[in-house]
Amino acid sequence: MSSKAQKRAASESLFFLLIIAGILILLNVLAASFRSPRIDLTRNGMFSLAEGSERLAASLSDRLEITAYFTENLPPPFNATERQVRDLLSEYAAASDGQIIVRFVNPDDEEKQQAARADGVQPVAHQKIEEDQVAVVEGYRGVSLRYLDRSRTIPVIQDTTGLEYTITSAIKELVGERTPIGIVGGHGSPTLTQGLTSFQSVLSLYDVREVDATQEIDPNLAALLIVGPKEAFSDEELRRVDQYVMRGGSLGVFGGVFSVDLTGQAGPSASPVSSRLDSLLGPWGIELDKKLVADAQCSRAPMRGPLGLQVLVPYPPIPVLQLDEEQLEHPVMFQLASPMLPFVSPLTIGEAPEGTVLTVLARSSSDSWSMEGQTIPLEPRNPREWQMTADAGPFDLMVALQGKLPSAYGAPINEAAETAVQAPPVAESEVRVLVTGTSTFIEDAFMPPRPPQGEVQMNAALALALNAVDWLAADSDLIAIRAKTIEEPALDIPDSVLAAENVALTAAEAGDEAGVEAALGERTAAIESWDSKKLAYRWLNTLGIPFLVALFGLFRWRQRSNKKKTLKL
Repeated sequence: MSSKAQKRAASESLFFLLIIAGILILLNVLAASFRSPRIDLTRNGMFSLAEGSERLAASLSDRLEITAYFTENLPPPFNATERQVRDLLSEYAAASDGQIIVRFVNPDDEEKQQAARADGVQPVAHQKIEEDQVAVVEGYRGVSLRYLDRSRTIPVIQDTTGLEYTITSAIKELVGERTPIGIVGGHGSPTLTQGLTSFQSVLSLYDVREVDATQEIDPNLAALLIVGPKEAFSDEELRRVDQYVMRGGSLGVFGGVFSVDLTGQAGPSASPVSSRLDSLLGPWGIELDKKLVADAQCSRAPMRGPLGLQVLVPYPPIPVLQLDEEQLEHPVMFQLASPMLPFVSPLTIGEAPEGTVLTVLARSSSDSWSMEGQTIPLEPRNPREWQMTADAGPFDLMVALQGKLPSAYGAPINEAAETAVQAPPVAESEVRVLVTGTSTFIEDAFMPPRPPQGEVQMNAALALALNAVDWLAADSDLIAIRAKTIEEPALDIPDSVLAAENVALTAAEAGDEAGVEAALGERTAAIESWDSKKLAYRWLNTLGIPFLVALFGLFRWRQRSNKKKTLKL
């Protein structure tokens, strides 16, 4: 190539480089002036805000100040929490168009520590291993939100799972009035002070009130819940509930067929009750059957096994729901991972009233069966001891009804009486009714307890309960946000571990101590093999993918090198 041609090629290359540099500078200027686009490829959008959170942040009319108190150099795993919280809060700030101001404070002196405590963020003890010594250090990891004259505090951030739901709920609580909902009192039902305390504590966006169904029910309630009644409703009470629904209210019915005793001397058991709810639900095409569903697709419960060992055994009275795509799209079940319905009664579904849509939200598997009787024993036992009955599934377990329902009662109790319960013949607006044959999943025995500090950890059971309330109260934004916070379904226990446990149980029943010890040894070996496989998968994900990328780059480099050798000028 001549010298002149080389100079021309060099000048052209320099010119193109200047053009590319100018384009990059322009893009940086535009990115600084406008909100930069973000792409989140995770399954649940874990690293970006849900549309509801973005919409809420963008709707703020006044400034919201968020102060995050984080001590530097916290021991693992909390040393990464600050970065994750910083990234999440930056998303809120970017979506708010300047209305959300985020400030991070390292409480490294007395003045800043006093400010943190004044905002409700308290120090937490952390164990730190340093030079083979275990030390305890105090640190702060909490967030305070202030809007106008109101404030909300997250005292301790345990981890970032569910943090978006917590922050968005706090913002909604700060900027608006709490939505009123009612829970029908009496009838042996659990109450807000005994049995539903955990449930009430997570309903921070709702003003939860106990309702007396013998009186006219406030039509301004966004939803009315009937939870686990054990005593019969009177005709007047049922008509009051019908009147509330006909005026446009939403109704949730949870249980009302069995009373479950988990602490009885003879072990857990269930006894049928008569709530008379069928006289209300029957005209709407729904009946509660006096049976309990058992399912081979189920959760596990601890049982005392051989040598006093606690063994997890299949527990059919707690079916694990296998939801199809259509059910997962419904707001109540939105993206839930294997939710459970403990001690649930099946529903008999008839024809939905004209002008309404009835959707079956949950069914048991084809390996399910029903149990009935005056007392149904529910203690955990060897899987072979559960007796399947001829009444086989699948059974409908939860349904949603939506539309302009007709009144369940054709006329008032007494036309001439001053106390007659008057109700429109058809609902004045579209209403929502949710019915399931159990209330246990929203009672304290199955709800995750609130820790002394921090927020309740979201799980599938809690998400199902909150989804139900939000759907009844017509708040779909929180459902979509909550779907991102639910834990991933647990790994299936290998068949080799389960087989070894079954062999150990069989040997224990036969009094074969040597067989028990051998089976327990096989169980230990199977668990160790399982742990080795999990470790191998972890290293494969960590090193295998970068290796494949590097191998592809090497292949492309060799391909280009070979191509250059064949070029002729």
